[in-house]
Amino acid sequence: RDLTMDETWNGSEENRGKFLGLIEEGTSYSSNGITTKTGFDYIKELGVNYVHLNPFYDFGSVNEANSDAQFNWGYDPKNYNVPEGSYSTNPYDGNVRINETKQMVQSLHDNGIGVIMDVVYNHTYSTNSVFQKTVPDYYYRMNPDGSFSSGSGCGNDTASEREMYRQYMIDSVVYWAKEYHIDGFRFDLMGLHDVETMNAIREALDEIDPDIIMYGEGWSMASTFDADAVPSSQANAKVMNERIAHFNDQIRDGIKGS
Repeated sequence: RDLTMDETWNGSEENRGKFLGLIEEGTSYSSNGITTKTGFDYIKELGVNYVHLNPFYDFGSVNEANSDAQFNWGYDPKNYNVPEGSYSTNPYDGNVRINETKQMVQSLHDNGIGVIMDVVYNHTYSTNSVFQKTVPDYYYRMNPDGSFSSGSGCGNDTASEREMYRQYMIDSVVYWAKEYHIDGFRFDLMGLHDVETMNAIREALDEIDPDIIMYGEGWSMASTFDADAVPSSQANAKVMNERIAHFNDQIRDGIKGS
């Protein structure tokens, strides 16, 4: 969205802020007699191997029918296995958002660029969710007083260590890898997930393609994990599959400060 919403965007107006805008060719910006490639052509000119896209599953804070006036990074998941309608040219037809997401991935692949999907399984937009309606207080970690654990700072923490949510996460990641040919997954607040779940996801992806990338934020965060659960934090990297990478804030802080 950010790539094509600026007033300097000179591409197709219907693709502004959309999946198709990301892959539109032939856009540029001219100033003081200098013309610079923008959008997709600029990304290709960089020579990158991958693009990491902010969440593009269905998120809850944007009205898909009036998306141009609204903005959200996408860290408020609602329907994990559905592309976000506000990035499609027609949010009223589910076929359109699916087709255009696949066009985006295919065009990036055709130009030798892999797609890394930012995934946020650690919390949901609202606790008035399909998970809570299916089995109340099971898919979320609860505090002793009956309130929702909120190590995420977003009002709730999902419980990856419980069998049904663990399987949901595995199935969801595998679905995106198989159906949309996603090349990598970046896990938001990975330290809120348990080691067994993350290792199981790595094993499931290996069966599809061992080259699929997995990494995430391994921050140590306070949450009401079930007793036997081991958080997927940097401190526990030694018991995680060696091909699950962590953002390393110690290196970052050493270079630029906290």
